[in-house]
Amino acid sequence: MSASSFGLGVDRNLVKYGFKAGLPLLSLNLVNFRRVASAPVAQVSARHSARPIIARSEWGDYIPKPKGYRQFAADAFSQLPDIVKAGQSVYKRHEERVRGLERFNKPYFFNVLTPEDLRDNDVLLDFALSVPATEAVTAYLGHIPRLHAMGIFYSPVTDGISGSQMFHVDGDALAQVKCFVNIWDVRTEGGAFTFLSKQQTSRSFRRGGLLKTLSDADVSRMVPEEQHVVAEGPPGSGVFVDTSQCMHQGSRTKKNARLVFMFQYVSRPDTLLPPTKRAADGTQLLVTRQLVEQFKLSNPDALRFVG
Repeated sequence: MSASSFGLGVDRNLVKYGFKAGLPLLSLNLVNFRRVASAPVAQVSARHSARPIIARSEWGDYIPKPKGYRQFAADAFSQLPDIVKAGQSVYKRHEERVRGLERFNKPYFFNVLTPEDLRDNDVLLDFALSVPATEAVTAYLGHIPRLHAMGIFYSPVTDGISGSQMFHVDGDALAQVKCFVNIWDVRTEGGAFTFLSKQQTSRSFRRGGLLKTLSDADVSRMVPEEQHVVAEGPPGSGVFVDTSQCMHQGSRTKKNARLVFMFQYVSRPDTLLPPTKRAADGTQLLVTRQLVEQFKLSNPDALRFVG
C-alpha cells in the first residue's frame, strides 16, 4: 500500500467516525493536520508564494475576511456577458438530457458542463483563472489556492426540501471560496443561493451545518430571515462566498428553474473529504492540470492555481 492510499484510508476513517460521533469539525481539523504534516514544504511554499501577490494586488481586499463573501453586479467583470452566453449555450446543448432527473445524484441541483463544453466555451475557465479571481481568492485564503471544480448547475422546479436545499456548511475545506454567477434571472422563489455571513455563522452553526441537523427555524431563531443574504439578480450578477464558513442553502426553486455557473477554490493539497470511488452523473467537473493545459488563458500565471 502506498503512502498516499494509506493516508486516504486514515482520512476516510477520521471523517466516518468523527461525523458519527457528532464531532465533524474535530475530524476535519484532524484530516487537515494530517495533510499539512504529510507535505509541510508544499504548505509553507503556498503561503510564501502568496505574499508578493497579495502585496501588489488591487484585489487584495475584494472579499472581506470578516464577512466571508462579496456580491457583484452584472457589469462588475468584463467577461460576465460572455459567461452568461456560454452558460445558456451549454444548457441548450443538454436541454433534452436534463429532463431525466432520476439519473442525477442531486435531482434538484446538478452540473451539465462537460470537458467538450468547456473547450467550446473557454471564457468559463478563463474567468475562473483570471487575475481578479485568483488574486481575490489568494488574498482571502492567505495562500496559493487550487481551482478544484466548476460547472453549469441546473435546478428544476421542485416541491420538497432535502440535502443542500437545507441550511448547511461545506466540509471539503476548513475555508474555501466558491463563485456563483447567475446565468438566468434569479428572483423570489427562484432558488437563489441564500446564506449567512461568516460573522453570523457560529461554531455551533458550523457543527450543525456539517451534520445537516439544522432546520430553517433553528437558523432564523438566531439570525432573523431579513438578515440572510440572498444572491438574487439578473444574468451575470453573483457572489464569491466561503461556503465552509458561511451557513447556506439553495435550489429551493418553487416557481422558476435556476441556472448558475459555479467554480470552487480549495486549500492545497486537496479537499478534506476523501474522493468517492465513482462520480455520480451530474457532479461537478474536476479541474486538472491536464485539462487546463489545453487552453490559452489570459492569465499567464493560471497554472499556479491548478493541481
